[in-house]
Amino acid sequence: MKKRFLLLSDIHASSEDPSAWNAPSYVSSVSAAGAGGIEPIGDLLRLMSEQCISPDFVLCAGDITNRAQPGSLTYAWGRLHDLADKLNAKLVATVGNHDLDSRYKENKFDPKGYAMALKPSLPIDDREKYLEYWAENFTSIQSDDLNVVVLNTAAYHGQGAEAEKEMEFGRISEITIALLKDRLASLPEAKVNLLLCHHHPLKGDGGDSDTVGPTRGGEPLVEVLDDSNRPWIIVHGHKHVPDLFYGHGSGNAPVVMACASFSAQVNVDAQNKNPNQVHLLTCDPDAASSNGMVSAGSVQSWTWLPGVGWRPAQDQHGLPYSAGFGFRGDTKALVRSVDEHLRTTNKQRIEWAEATSTISALRHLPPKDFKRFQAQLQSAGLTILSDRDGQPAELGRLPSA
Repeated sequence: MKKRFLLLSDIHASSEDPSAWNAPSYVSSVSAAGAGGIEPIGDLLRLMSEQCISPDFVLCAGDITNRAQPGSLTYAWGRLHDLADKLNAKLVATVGNHDLDSRYKENKFDPKGYAMALKPSLPIDDREKYLEYWAENFTSIQSDDLNVVVLNTAAYHGQGAEAEKEMEFGRISEITIALLKDRLASLPEAKVNLLLCHHHPLKGDGGDSDTVGPTRGGEPLVEVLDDSNRPWIIVHGHKHVPDLFYGHGSGNAPVVMACASFSAQVNVDAQNKNPNQVHLLTCDPDAASSNGMVSAGSVQSWTWLPGVGWRPAQDQHGLPYSAGFGFRGDTKALVRSVDEHLRTTNKQRIEWAEATSTISALRHLPPKDFKRFQAQLQSAGLTILSDRDGQPAELGRLPSA
């Protein structure tokens, strides 16, 4: 049975006018009417309704507010619950570094207090899970053939011997890793297993500064998930840079889904060329089983602009409208399969739907593998023709081939 997750991250909600040039976010406790109708959460609900999308879960990967503003945190948390309720979905969230008052602006001793006081409770409205998350820095949630682990990578934000430096990254302690390893071993068998956290677990291009980068303990986390002998998907935020790829390790290495910012103001986030996006992650364990894959599924992404709303994403920056995961083989073999199908059917061109029906692995190519596949098609005298939204429409031979 497929599982659908609506993914949001890095909302950075504020109490400032979202139409102001220096506002941190387009989500604000200022009313939409007073802000020129700027309303990305309302627009998202409208998109879901128009396209008849019914996710099972709404997952938020942290940084719900900006710079630990208590009022904005409460406001955005309420809006997320309203969104989930109207979609008849379950809301699960983790905190980000901006959700904790580690600079003690609002009080002098309790950076977690406002996040812990949210009602309904975070990460989920369940007293036992709430206490476990805040005491042990993670909890696990079971549903029908599904395990969700919610991990707090901001647990030590602004703490320790180098408190100021600790604010620049996330951390998963060795003790947490050991406890998590034991928990994974005791979880019920499930075809879909997902871990939600805020900071990225694997190193991106952090530049020359050793304080900029992934969560400390991220690589051991990936290894523990790989060694668990079940398929895992990591969903995280923080970087505002969406991506979909496989972690390091064996063929069982987890899928990593990096979320875009949901509503960062373009002037404040000027160095990031990636747009605000929301993602629908669909896990398809039956497709994985029938194709001999560890896990399989798809990711749809929409981009938001003020005055425009949510539209199918283009892949100049950010994730494309349609992406997949699951295939971990040789893309040249897929090119040969396409060529053989065209020869067998004596066709010069086929619709993309026919191609994916015949060669189902084409639906499960992550973005980088899909681009490699496109380049290899060109080398073989084949090409993909796109529709006006930039989505694959047909696959066939180049005129000179």
